Amino acid sequence: MEVLQKIIQKSGTNLSLIDLEFKQIENLKEVLPLLIQFKNLKELNLHGNRLRQLPDDLSQLKNLETLDITNNMFENLQQVVQSLKTLPSLNHLEIALKSKEEEEFIIENLPQLVMLNQQAIKIEDQSEQQSDMQSERSATGLEITLQQEDLEQMALLHDSIKELRKEDEESEKQISSVFENSVKTIMKELQTKLAQKTPEHITNLTILKAKYNLYEVCFQLFIRYFKLTDKKLEQILTKIHDQHQQIFTDMTNVIMNVRDNQSIQSIQKKLLETNSGQSNQEKGTEQRLRQELQELQSYTREIEQENKTYLELLIKYGKGEKIQLHQILNNQQKTENQNIDNSSQFIQQNNNDKTIALNLIRPQQNQYASIQNKNNQLQSNVLVQAPQLVKMLTLKQFKDLIQEIYESKLKFDQKCSDSHLPRETMEQHMYTFLNQKYGLKSLILEWASCIINALKRYGNDDNDVAVFGKILRNECDEEFRFVQGQVKNTILELLKMYLRGKFPLKTNADIKEMMNQRVNSFIFQEEAEDIIKYMYNQEDSELILNKLKQYFLLPAKHVEKRMTREEQLQIVNEKDKSKIEFSIFQKVILDFQMKSHEKYLSKFIQQFKLQDQDQNGIIDENEFRQLITDLNIGTNDFDIQRYLNKIDPYNNQQITFSQCVQLFSQEQAPGTNVPIIQKISVESF
Repeated sequence: MEVLQKIIQKSGTNLSLIDLEFKQIENLKEVLPLLIQFKNLKELNLHGNRLRQLPDDLSQLKNLETLDITNNMFENLQQVVQSLKTLPSLNHLEIALKSKEEEEFIIENLPQLVMLNQQAIKIEDQSEQQSDMQSERSATGLEITLQQEDLEQMALLHDSIKELRKEDEESEKQISSVFENSVKTIMKELQTKLAQKTPEHITNLTILKAKYNLYEVCFQLFIRYFKLTDKKLEQILTKIHDQHQQIFTDMTNVIMNVRDNQSIQSIQKKLLETNSGQSNQEKGTEQRLRQELQELQSYTREIEQENKTYLELLIKYGKGEKIQLHQILNNQQKTENQNIDNSSQFIQQNNNDKTIALNLIRPQQNQYASIQNKNNQLQSNVLVQAPQLVKMLTLKQFKDLIQEIYESKLKFDQKCSDSHLPRETMEQHMYTFLNQKYGLKSLILEWASCIINALKRYGNDDNDVAVFGKILRNECDEEFRFVQGQVKNTILELLKMYLRGKFPLKTNADIKEMMNQRVNSFIFQEEAEDIIKYMYNQEDSELILNKLKQYFLLPAKHVEKRMTREEQLQIVNEKDKSKIEFSIFQKVILDFQMKSHEKYLSKFIQQFKLQDQDQNGIIDENEFRQLITDLNIGTNDFDIQRYLNKIDPYNNQQITFSQCVQLFSQEQAPGTNVPIIQKISVESF
């Protein structure tokens, strides 16, 4: 592969990290011989390629620890996992998973993994927590040893548990490898600490910790065995293990606290002797500062309420409602200026008492200073929130921001699902995202205004922006953006197929170069027509081609000059061809797809809005039942209850527009073999 060859020529084969993100790799077997040359390779990024499977044997990548294969086109997860099993050092994996079951399948078959999709695997994480909690302990005065007999006894116990599992030979090798690596790590850590000069009780604690961790390896393997055979027993053992671990931790903490308390009491005694002459004066200062802190906390609550008011106003402004924003801002500014003047008095009083402030009050003074800084920021930025003063985002900046919001929404939806909380609409999450990212009211308002203005500015020129706007207005479901992404990929795949068919003697590198030229400039009319006719039926093809006619450019006349034979041949081949900008060609197709989807959902959108009285994209259970009744799709009470169990399993009484579209796209209409949403669409025409 050219990219790897260039890396080898430029940096050699001693690299530990190789990034092959979005390199259009379709077959890793072709790349593997070059990857094997990197003997120190520990991290490999294959994100965003076109891999459908992995090579059966990856064992030659002996040192590879971190692998990212997200956003590929894998067809069989089992095949991928079997291939990953051959990586002896793999402990950190990034892979796209569709369900919790697939995640459990990965963990069970790759027991050596420590991290999966940026999350620590639970069992390993417990071991790490245990290690952290036991890092500081107290001595018992007893001589503790760890001898070879202890290691042999623990190894026999591990083998006995492994025999219970009855794994295949390959899995047994992996389990043994994990065990050996764990023992090596624990013993190496023990040797390092014992080499340090520490008191006897610290040495004994270190040896105890090593013993505990060694048997923890066996305990975790035992729990994992019952996880595969007896879930109930596995839960019981896990609880016993956690309680045992907690007791062990508490005991060590108690011993350590005995020594710490002796030191603390000695320090406190000296402090009391030093400060006894100033106690009365300090108590008065403490009381006054506490009172001032309470007043400032009250002021903070007022600011939070004001922040909520601003957000509500901005939402109304985004929906086109007329509001007196300037007048409200001026009134809010007067109130804030008055509060800031009052706050300045607190500062002056505090400055007079600096020399006698207690250490106990210093955290409160820091909080006070933080609130004052916030007040100054509000005073300087409050007038910036008027819509006409909002800065403009470029199209690229806005599309990057949209993608960031999409990614945040996916993660937030998963958190809501795990916590049994209702999903947010895209509009709600936009403000959640801005609040999490910026926090300050002024920045939230500024960025929300930027988004609203960018939607108005670019909505007609870019399809991605138009789709985002429709999702915000609940005129399109959130999942439709994935459909548009698939349409883009299909266009590129069909263009590649066309070029390969027309130029069968060209190499893959030549085809790729031709692809890049067309994507970044023009494609010819015959290429555009071939792609459209392949994607759509005759009626739709004619509609799209009619829209494209106005954008086709006739071939330009070439100025006479000295040219190479290749340039002359290229002109001869292209002299009679019309062409169109690829970006316009793609936008016309995406716009057609979007309008078709709008038409497909039109009746459902109309019925949903009748139930959604406040037009926020959310309905409750009663409104959902009425919606199904009005749609008249032949459902009974049992069907409706089944739908509710899927769409609102925890009875949150908040069902979003996108959730409804997704549910009705998956569920078949009673008595038919077509989805409910399709039946609704057909009956509307």
